[in-house]
Amino acid sequence: MGKKAATNEVIDGLVNALRDTDAGIRRCACEALCIIGAKTATNEVINGLIIALRNTDVDVRRCACQALGEMDVKAAANELINELVNALRDVNVGVRWHACQALEKIGEKATTNEVINGLVNALRDVDADVRWYACKALGEMGEKAATNEVINEVINGLVNALRDADAGVRQHACQALEKMGEKAATNELINGLVNALRDVNVGVRWHACQALEKMGEKAAINEVINGLVNAFRDTDAYVRRYACEALEKMGEKGATNEVTNGLVNALRDVDAGVRWRACEALGKMGAKIATNEVINGLVNVLRDTAAVVRQCACGALWEMGEKAATNEVINELVNALLDVNPGVRWRACQALRKMGEKAATNEVINGLVNALRDVDAGVRWCACEALEKMGEKAANNEVINGLANGLRDVDAGVRRRACKALEKLGEKAANNELINGLVNALGSAAASVRWHACKALGEMGEKGATNEVINGLVNVLRDVDTDVRWCTCVALGEMGEKAATNEVINGLVNALRDVDAGVRCHAQEALEKMGEKAATNEVINGLVNALRDVNAGVRWRACQVLKKVGERAATNEVINGLFNALWDGDADVRRCAYEALGIMVDKVFS
Repeated sequence: MGKKAATNEVIDGLVNALRDTDAGIRRCACEALCIIGAKTATNEVINGLIIALRNTDVDVRRCACQALGEMDVKAAANELINELVNALRDVNVGVRWHACQALEKIGEKATTNEVINGLVNALRDVDADVRWYACKALGEMGEKAATNEVINEVINGLVNALRDADAGVRQHACQALEKMGEKAATNELINGLVNALRDVNVGVRWHACQALEKMGEKAAINEVINGLVNAFRDTDAYVRRYACEALEKMGEKGATNEVTNGLVNALRDVDAGVRWRACEALGKMGAKIATNEVINGLVNVLRDTAAVVRQCACGALWEMGEKAATNEVINELVNALLDVNPGVRWRACQALRKMGEKAATNEVINGLVNALRDVDAGVRWCACEALEKMGEKAANNEVINGLANGLRDVDAGVRRRACKALEKLGEKAANNELINGLVNALGSAAASVRWHACKALGEMGEKGATNEVINGLVNVLRDVDTDVRWCTCVALGEMGEKAATNEVINGLVNALRDVDAGVRCHAQEALEKMGEKAATNEVINGLVNALRDVNAGVRWRACQVLKKVGERAATNEVINGLFNALWDGDADVRRCAYEALGIMVDKVFS
């Protein structure tokens, strides 16, 4: 009946059966609880199994350990742990390894000195199964076992286990060390793992690589690096893969000539997984190892049969940036923009973006313009980013038209990045079609798109100050998003006097009362840039009110604008406001008010 039989009545009956006078019944009760498993882990069941651990019948003790190994023991009581530690010394081998299994299942909750000492002793058990279950249990306790007071005994025990006659024990010792990570990285241990790289058993070799990988830079000594380089020639593909991964985690410390040469050779490995890991390792080491040999090796695998290898080769060239920007690399990346795999196309765009203006050839720009029409949104937005990075060097009609189309993309991320790219191209991008596209983008549902559209229009300055643009910007002065409102103020300021219409000025006067201090400040800046055209009574009254703003930056900017307007603003209200500002709590506001009054001095004494 299995787990379906786990009713309260059945479980209570099995707990009672644990106290039966007949050993066979007691054993069968343990076995039944074992089969039912985690659902039975109540206090009554666990207490019954603790009693069974002291039973005179070996099979009952074994089955009790086995049952505990199947349960999810949420709170490992001291009494339970103590009984399992005692069971590690049982005369019966089955009891001992099931005790190890139970402690493994309990994991970190069982990490006491007594448990660890018991498991370390079990590493010397005459039975191989007990030894490898002891390794597994220590592995489950992970870093907690490596920080315990008995750390030296744990590490010494596992180092000895690396030389065990049984391959399974050696393998599980490596796995335990892998889980303990950097905290277990002593010299003796690292030397033991280096020896394990030459083990006759393939599982031991690749778990040794994994353990060294987890220790990272702490294991980056010459012996380890040489051992991992030798592992590139292992007969097993997984060992070669994990050797690449281990060297990748050692970072710049592992970037020796021998390692680099070994990784370049690994780019030609028969196994795609090895080639992929070799690309990743070279990418992680970055510009430091960007030699001709490395770059040529990566160029060759840009044509690899495995998409994941091509993708990682692009990623490695991206990490190397401008140092890898040779003609051959750039040409191959342009070809990769047409790859059948979207991940490769995306990474190729990224690599070209990182190379920036150095990669801004006609072929690259044409390739990126085509990528703006890619079926994959990630490729399209990355193409926008690459063109943005190339700046004015990429500002031709095809690029501008392609980015204008990007403003209507179904994907908000593409629209946002198209706006950003156009922002970088500035006035050079200001044609009618593009300006109309940016005006439409002001109505996007995505706030980030509206914000970047404002920024792009602002970068075009007076050249972009058409009626349609100005009306569009006036509308977004009331946007629900704070960042959009302040960016709109900045854009109108960049257009200067050309944008100083009544609607704009009224909109900016309203913005002087915005809930956000940044918007109020940028509204003042915009009015300042519009000069005398913006010096209306409403504006001046708004600036006088701003002299009493709770934000010191807003008060200072109000003084600045009034100073710029000069005599035209020298009304009694303005002078009184500036006079009061001479006692402002902020020194910059006081200084600026004094300067503004100085400019108006003739009016004051007339």
